[in-house]
Amino acid sequence: MLAAAATGSTLALAGCSSLESGDGSGDGDGSEDGPEQTAGSDESGGSTAGEASATVAVDIQEDLQAAQADVQQRLQEGNLTQEEAQVEIQETQLELLGEAVSSVESYAGETDGLSVSETNQRAGAVLVSGDPAAVLGVLDADGVAALLSADEFPEPQNGGDGSQNAENAS
Repeated sequence: MLAAAATGSTLALAGCSSLESGDGSGDGDGSEDGPEQTAGSDESGGSTAGEASATVAVDIQEDLQAAQADVQQRLQEGNLTQEEAQVEIQETQLELLGEAVSSVESYAGETDGLSVSETNQRAGAVLVSGDPAAVLGVLDADGVAALLSADEFPEPQNGGDGSQNAENAS
């Protein structure tokens, strides 16, 4: 799941189509009922009928490939053992995922009508909700590979992965 969330390119179309109305006529009039509904997640008691939720998959591939090339070169030069190289790549991957997730969280914090419901740093995924246009706008954020259905959000495997529940009302 980590690779799919980190790259997400083949799943992008499926995720974006879940944000449109079922007949494909969603032109942004605000009255579509096609977006993933978040009923029951609004603690303020307000209606969530016009809200959408989506899983944001972050993209770290370019930076990760550069780090892997650097580690590979140092490994070939004898400056690292195989075990050290693997540990360094894993640590770099987690660091890059954390930075990318933080970038999406910052974008959401600066965007009216958009909030972060949950994150899973190990999977490179952020569950966002809010106004459908704001949710789609996440595609403009740095480091975003794809928008997927909210149902695609990967549940954390272990507790120490940096996942969180965030109740950010916007």
